[in-house]
Amino acid sequence: MVSISSENTGMKPEIDLNLLRVLCAVHATRSASKAADELGMTQSGVSNALRRLRTSFSDPLFVRCADGMQATARAQELIDLIAPGMADIESALTSTTGFDPAQSSRLFRIMASDLAQVVLMPRLLARLSPLASNVRFETVDASPEDGRRGMEGGSIDMVFGNWPAFGLDFHRQVLFKETFVVLMREDHPLSRRKLTRSAYLNARHLDYRPGGVSYQSLRQVLDKVLQTQNQKRHVTFTAAHALGLASVLCESDLLLTLPSRLVSAITFGRTQLVVRPLPIDSPEMAITLQWHTRVHRDPAVTWLRRSIVDIFSTPDGG
Repeated sequence: MVSISSENTGMKPEIDLNLLRVLCAVHATRSASKAADELGMTQSGVSNALRRLRTSFSDPLFVRCADGMQATARAQELIDLIAPGMADIESALTSTTGFDPAQSSRLFRIMASDLAQVVLMPRLLARLSPLASNVRFETVDASPEDGRRGMEGGSIDMVFGNWPAFGLDFHRQVLFKETFVVLMREDHPLSRRKLTRSAYLNARHLDYRPGGVSYQSLRQVLDKVLQTQNQKRHVTFTAAHALGLASVLCESDLLLTLPSRLVSAITFGRTQLVVRPLPIDSPEMAITLQWHTRVHRDPAVTWLRRSIVDIFSTPDGG
């Protein structure tokens, strides 16, 4: 049971658990309508709950910003205190009732990079849709620190990608090892012979900068080599999104360096693009799945976790 001292929070005794669930859901989704969808409530019901909470705490609790509803300092203080307890209660209730994917409409939130968005989700949806047609998924773009706090508080179920270990209270499973490769059009002058380090460094490049640890790892490897040789790549175009990268390559002499599985995804059906090994020593990167101890025995999260592991343990999954 959640225990909150009125001395620390000013909470009045008539506040009930359902109102606190609304508070946490609005904070996690930054939207009253999304919170209503997640909780199985009407939007007017969520609005009414927020109105009661604001009256009880004499605070607006949330203000509207460009990226959604932002918690006030008072609301953040409350959420930091009650979210872990709320997550434990939700987990306990789920554990006692079990999980039936065919009957569930649960929303799973997965923190993921571009690699996960392109590599994981198509395979996951294709595998699970026939088994759990009403289960929903949402990918979250967040920093490692926000991911850790999200899993602790219950707003994120798990993290997929090349992320650092989150600590002793988290579980971590390696799904596969990733390497970087070079992508170019099939009639590129460099496609007709072995791609050497010198040719790679002297070529013109398309630089993909989505953010996240995967990209930072690549930059560190390349920067080290370039510094040693007192050279740098000639970057003609820097892109923040994966959409359209294949088209740019097909119409230019640019080289693009990407994780191999992301390359496989964006080149699917495009025979006019070819892949070459990166001619620079680059360590393999571990792509992992991580989750908090509080959901380690949650039947729903366990089902999803095992489904993801199965995808990358089969010959066509990795």
